[in-house]
Amino acid sequence: MYPSRASAGAALGRLIYRRCSPPIILLGVTPTGVEIAASAAKGTMSAFDVVVGAHVRVDPHGIVGAVAEDGDAVIDQFFEPKFDLLDPLQEAIDRARRAVKSERLLFRGQRQIRTLRDQTVVVVDGHVTGPWKLIAAARAAEELGARYVLVAAAVATQAVKERVSAYRYPFVCPSVVMDTEGHPHPFGDPNDPSAERLRSIVVARQTAA
Repeated sequence: MYPSRASAGAALGRLIYRRCSPPIILLGVTPTGVEIAASAAKGTMSAFDVVVGAHVRVDPHGIVGAVAEDGDAVIDQFFEPKFDLLDPLQEAIDRARRAVKSERLLFRGQRQIRTLRDQTVVVVDGHVTGPWKLIAAARAAEELGARYVLVAAAVATQAVKERVSAYRYPFVCPSVVMDTEGHPHPFGDPNDPSAERLRSIVVARQTAA
């Protein structure tokens, strides 16, 4: 769909620029949105930072929500745990919070996220097949004082678009696919999660410094 993540970010940046008046702060969701957001920010001469999130997983239900930064957990409203799942759900949220703290050290070191108060903020991810980290990141941006929050992705499923819209966040995505598994190979860059994670850490440390 795109020759590289950088080209996907450039294309997404053009759409964002049409939707939002500058100044804009772009937040790349770690790790998969970092390169996309950095490229979009460069193309629009916008500020860039990363927003750190982690999924909330409850066996045997899988991913039921997410946590971002120090914000409240966002849990799927259709997940209705019975009494015996309340403790596992809380444990899963606690695990996600610990993961966020560890990831934050990797992606930002001791530096705090840049101030978002009274700013226009765009939360950016890459290839999205589940909505929860995006929604949790958008919620965290609001809790950090953002005046206006828009959610964006280079590639997303129709189901993600609908769920994000249900939370009343404006959504920008140049490539929406119907398959719930997403696109098999959206970017021309090597599809290696470990390599993407390492690149994302380097980009986050260099670009957002």
